[in-house]
Amino acid sequence: MLLIPTTLPSLAADSDVRAKYEVTLAGLTIVHADVTFAIRGNSYSVRTNYRTSGAARLMSSATGEAVSSGTYKNGLLAPAKFDLDHRGSQRVQRVALVMSGGTVDKLTVDPPLDQASLRAPIEPEHLKNIIDPLSGLLASGVRADGKSEIGACDRTVPVFDGVRRFDIALKKKETPVATRGPFTGPLTACELRITPIAGEMRNGNGPQAGMANRSLGETELIFGFVDAQKIYLPVSLSAKLGFTTLQARLTQYSLSAPR
Repeated sequence: MLLIPTTLPSLAADSDVRAKYEVTLAGLTIVHADVTFAIRGNSYSVRTNYRTSGAARLMSSATGEAVSSGTYKNGLLAPAKFDLDHRGSQRVQRVALVMSGGTVDKLTVDPPLDQASLRAPIEPEHLKNIIDPLSGLLASGVRADGKSEIGACDRTVPVFDGVRRFDIALKKKETPVATRGPFTGPLTACELRITPIAGEMRNGNGPQAGMANRSLGETELIFGFVDAQKIYLPVSLSAKLGFTTLQARLTQYSLSAPR
């Protein structure tokens, strides 16, 4: 769900957006995730904690935390740091990115990448004009001038998560309205396509690097518009995986002033 470049109103008040998500495969819950987006003056942070659940724990238990932070000015969100600490029965990985102006200045991956797992080598050009996955979690409702409202779709997002570089292309499908559930109000549905560029590619039960569209099948990502902050919050994702469906959905949502 970590996939859209972001801008925010330059005069946004300090606030916290808290959201909980549930991921299911063939109707069975496999992952729970808690996400917090916080604004403090001219800085922001996005934090997510995730853990496998249910039947997924029998095959591969995992927990992790990812944090992105940076500054924003005149409506432009500028990621400065991204840290991931993933701990699983099949894999343990730590990633740290230091960024400025959309360019990675420092990259730390522990343990180092296995060159045999790379789809294509990560070159210097792959570290420029990118956004980390957490800073891309929310889509903006304003342009950098703080005035013109824009949509969450019809754009391509260049994402780098430390071990893989891929593009996320979104195309607008429809604008339904949610009347029930944790989020109610206008929604924006986008068709989502992933194009792998470089980095790690694993097979079997391991993570997939920039999973090809033919593997994902038809994929839809739906955003809800948070008027108070002029941002689009991911509400649900649905992707075909062979004869079954992978789904992620928002189960809890709140917007509050910082404590």
